[in-house]
Amino acid sequence: MELAAVKAVVFTGAGTTLTVAERFAKACALPSSVTDITPRAVEVPTFRTHDLAVFAVPSFGGRVPVPAAEKLARMPLVDGVPAVLLVTYGNRAVDDTFAELADIVSTRGFVPVGGAAVVAHHSLMVDVAKGRPDAEDLAVVDALAADVCARLARAACAADAALTEIPGDRPYRAFGGVAFHAAADPQACVRCGVCASVCPTGAIDPADPASTDCDRCVTCLRCVSACPEGARFVDGGEALVAARAAFAERCAPRQPSYRI
Repeated sequence: MELAAVKAVVFTGAGTTLTVAERFAKACALPSSVTDITPRAVEVPTFRTHDLAVFAVPSFGGRVPVPAAEKLARMPLVDGVPAVLLVTYGNRAVDDTFAELADIVSTRGFVPVGGAAVVAHHSLMVDVAKGRPDAEDLAVVDALAADVCARLARAACAADAALTEIPGDRPYRAFGGVAFHAAADPQACVRCGVCASVCPTGAIDPADPASTDCDRCVTCLRCVSACPEGARFVDGGEALVAARAAFAERCAPRQPSYRI
């Protein structure tokens, strides 16, 4: 089948998932666009028959982040558009993220034809996977792009190139979020509202951006990375320090990026 363009859809906190999606799109050597659907106001773009769709998400506790899952689940139906699944993970495991992501996009009419799990610097447990994705990780992304494009060029339709096995279990593993959430230093916050504009769940009130609704916060930490004043941080104190140390010890061995 002939591909006209690559359209990537990304949910990203600190930005590493965006880096992976952009790398894949570039490696395809086709006209491309990348849409960051993390901000609450941004919806998934429409797809056409000859597009190659790319869905890139971080693994949150082995699952697709809830705000991303909700947006993808309401995408307009398509008919057999090929899709690549990119999952970033913080050197632990992706668990059921691929299975859940594949189920969501398949329900909307997309056909998963390839995917990769790519290690990226953990946004919460900041001592884990520093400097990743690195050259070795991105080489996996490049190889995936070459393979997918070659297989689709030989295929009459996306179904001819469909993945036969997608890792993960059903029902998906339970994940209730984490105990730590973003907060703001009220003395450093200048009330610019950037954090509220990028928050995927409306956990930050634009009228009072120094506050955070922890019941809505999914700890994606997009607000922390976006704050131009460095006023946002993860609120956790000694408990967070201890959790980071324990996680870093448990996840010290280098895990690979890999294709599925």
